[in-house]
Amino acid sequence: MRRYLITLFSTLMMLGAYSVYAQVSQRLLSRSHTNHATAKRPIIHNVPSIGPRISQETAEKYLPDAPWAVNARAKIRADGLHLFFNEKKLVNGNTEIEVSPVAMVWMADEEGGAEPSGKEPIVIRAEKATFVFDEAVELSEIRTRLIREIRMIGQVLIRGDDGLKVRGSNFVFSRDNKNISSYHPIDFRFQEHQGFANNIQINLQMRDGGAYADNPQVEAIKDIFISEHLEMNLKPDENEPPVLVTCEGYFQYRFDSQLAILNRDVLVHRTDKTGLVDSLTCDTLALQFGEKLNAIPSENKTLGGSSNLELISLTATGNEVIAKSSANQLEAVGERLTYLLRENKLILQKNRGVEIEYRGAELFTPRLEIQVDDHQQPIFAKCDGPGQVKYLDKPTENSVQLIQQSVIPAILAQANWQESLTFMPDANSQGQLDLITLTGKAVLHSPVHQSGIISNSIKVWLKRIEQETPVNASTNKSLSQEQDVQIVRTLAEQNVAVVSPYLEGEYESLDIHFDRQSIATLAALKGETPETTDSTDTTTSNNVASDPAGQTGATEKRSQLQKIPKEPFKIDATHLTLQVVHDPEFKDVHVAHVKTEGIVKANGLIEGQDDPVHLDGQSVDIANGGEERQRFHLLGTDERYASIRSGEMRIDGIDLFVDRAQNFSRVMGGGAIEFPVKSNWNGDKLQQAQILEVSWKEQMRFEGRTAHFVGTVRATIGDSVITCEELKVHLDQPISLKSTSMTIKPQIASIECRDRVRFEMNHYENGVLIGIRYLDVWSYTMNQQTGAMNAQGPGTIEFWQRSNGKASLGLPQGMMGKSTSEKTPAKKSGWDYTRITFAGHMDGNYLKRQGTLHDRVNVLHGPVSEPLSRFGRDNRPPQSVWVQSQLLEVALREVPKDPKKPAEEQTPWSIEVQAKGNAEIEGDQFLAKADLVTFDQSNQMFTMRSLENRHATIWHYEHPQTARSRYDVKMIRISPDGNILELDRTLGASGSR
Repeated sequence: MRRYLITLFSTLMMLGAYSVYAQVSQRLLSRSHTNHATAKRPIIHNVPSIGPRISQETAEKYLPDAPWAVNARAKIRADGLHLFFNEKKLVNGNTEIEVSPVAMVWMADEEGGAEPSGKEPIVIRAEKATFVFDEAVELSEIRTRLIREIRMIGQVLIRGDDGLKVRGSNFVFSRDNKNISSYHPIDFRFQEHQGFANNIQINLQMRDGGAYADNPQVEAIKDIFISEHLEMNLKPDENEPPVLVTCEGYFQYRFDSQLAILNRDVLVHRTDKTGLVDSLTCDTLALQFGEKLNAIPSENKTLGGSSNLELISLTATGNEVIAKSSANQLEAVGERLTYLLRENKLILQKNRGVEIEYRGAELFTPRLEIQVDDHQQPIFAKCDGPGQVKYLDKPTENSVQLIQQSVIPAILAQANWQESLTFMPDANSQGQLDLITLTGKAVLHSPVHQSGIISNSIKVWLKRIEQETPVNASTNKSLSQEQDVQIVRTLAEQNVAVVSPYLEGEYESLDIHFDRQSIATLAALKGETPETTDSTDTTTSNNVASDPAGQTGATEKRSQLQKIPKEPFKIDATHLTLQVVHDPEFKDVHVAHVKTEGIVKANGLIEGQDDPVHLDGQSVDIANGGEERQRFHLLGTDERYASIRSGEMRIDGIDLFVDRAQNFSRVMGGGAIEFPVKSNWNGDKLQQAQILEVSWKEQMRFEGRTAHFVGTVRATIGDSVITCEELKVHLDQPISLKSTSMTIKPQIASIECRDRVRFEMNHYENGVLIGIRYLDVWSYTMNQQTGAMNAQGPGTIEFWQRSNGKASLGLPQGMMGKSTSEKTPAKKSGWDYTRITFAGHMDGNYLKRQGTLHDRVNVLHGPVSEPLSRFGRDNRPPQSVWVQSQLLEVALREVPKDPKKPAEEQTPWSIEVQAKGNAEIEGDQFLAKADLVTFDQSNQMFTMRSLENRHATIWHYEHPQTARSRYDVKMIRISPDGNILELDRTLGASGSR
């Protein structure tokens, strides 16, 4: 369009009216050709001789279309003017001379002996001409000072340099009005350009009167004015179609300001070889010319103009300035269009907003500024003020049907801003990328994707990709060689909010990097098969195409999108960076990588999960390989752990990593984990799953079946707690991070505890605390499936059990002494306390209800008033017992029910205890030493035996401060209250008072 406009207005500058005036009027009105001439030339009073030979040669050379001029009756030569006519007539008292036919040839080269310039002379032919003088004259007395008017009557032909031809009628030069005019239609041709107009007038700036009365001069052309209908066909290039320019008002060119104006119903129109149209319409079109910046000064300047002019700006104004380009699918509507040619800058303005449609996009802004390079490619654009751009659904095969149904095109994408939108090459990409910046409550919205971003500032990086020309493409270059624009990156800053089916959140900055891949690559990345994806798209497309209701293209695109998740993934963070992989048409979108900075909270469904995932931390890094291939890396602090939670499983930590595909997680530094289990630490199955909670200070590894914790570990199930420095928990079935739900509730298969192990276990019955157990050892292992258990001492075991509880802990109730006056057992309301220490190790089997303690075993057992109350051997309360041995074995036997006893008096279990190796036992009324001490709860009997040739000794007394009786025997049976029931093979006895 720029080339066409330049050609148009350069041609207007060279119209025949201007050329005729520039060379003819100065010869008729002035004896000098140049403004800078100072030497006065003598006035010629006599008319040159008629019929000079040079005039005949001029006629033969320059008037081939007027053969009569060669033999014209009058041939006059004066100041380079050759005048030819056959008939003359003096009228109006000799104040007018009529000549006919008339031809004039102005040879500028002949004046003053100037060297030939090589330019064609100005040739004028007319049917008649009337020279009007101020006073009566004779032909031989013609003086230029006396000419008042020249009327060229009938058809007039003007020819000049560069193929200039002007045809018209009744041209008049008026000295009084200082103009040359014709109020009749004219047509013209200049080089390859042609056109026609009505009512042309050339206004002159003249020096006349006073000192110039005898030698009037034209200083300059003030302006050229065409007052009615101008129409031109411009031919910019041999291979280019013509450009049509029309103006229904007036055309004016002002030489002082070098400004051209076309007014009212201005149209610039071009139809290319393929029938596509470019056009510009406006009320007023102003063109500003200026001297060429690198022009060489011309010595042949003509009055009123310069051959070194060039168009420097174009301004179109009106209620509606409309620019259209069918080839570029462009339509722009504004109130003011300015094109600065030297800067290659275009400015569109409209108070209520410029409206632009470009290849499926609609732009609305009060002011648009565009700058292009020498190849007409945009290098800068800016929209000032509140604006909007929409990308509409492209026409499909059903376009005609949709138009007939008046279906409004769907909006594919939309951008809004309150301050500005700018477009420029990105300086940091070496010209590879373009940068679009939106400021002031910027909004990006895609209805077809149900997605939107709002922010104070949004930047979008684009990459242009030249598309290959298809074999059957149109010959039109703009259509067959389109550019594909690829989104590379989007950066939103300050008060960012995002809403979409895939992501929601608020941020200080959001940085999205886009990676366009083929459908096959994207399917492989997501773990899908390309064949399935393609067939689905094709089926959907065919269904839409055959839909008789004529659904829009947006519906077709929407139906081809990937499956929308049940709910978006919500991420609130200070800074969020996303890597998004998409197919070439942006139908399928896959978030491949997520990275955050600052405090982050996130939750949402991951593909393949029924329960949402909750994330919390100082930063989060998520790699999404599709399906179950996600890797999470979360960072926290000592004061605020990062966490990931799905269903009833939760992992907290300072440095937390989870790999769903490998079913692996680890935490470096402190952390905690929670997940449900169906058994307690003893392996007992629970009616309802309880949460296993574990915390640590150094590290954790979890691999489905096994969890390994290191550093100040604390593990809790219900009211039971384990603390140690290292803990391994093995489950009977893996907890799958890939499973669709957390319905799997594993049982504990085994545990391994090392370094300062402590168990704290509370037992409840019907919501009432009935027992407490503490275990302190160096290491502890237990296989809950086989029941095998092992502990490395030195260790301590402590029990608190309600006296009337049904479940026995540790040593039996029968080890408590009872009064001799009591004939029937009474229910006690207090607590029993048991403390066991050992220096070696402990082993046994929980399922078999048996255990063995080794090396310096000590047992204290007796009543206390409340749980957690303790006593030592030296301050044993009444009805307590102390046992010491090198080995202690405990076994729990099931007792058959006795139908003769009430249920409340029966116990389902009976405990057997056996102490070996230097065993000692001390009760309220006895102290005994033996190689072997046993207790059987079922018959409430202590038995003490000696082995080999040793003997057992018992001291019996009513009270520790009273006299004692001693018995040395091989075997003793004694009741818990101290009554000796049997002595076997007594070796000696003694007594004291």
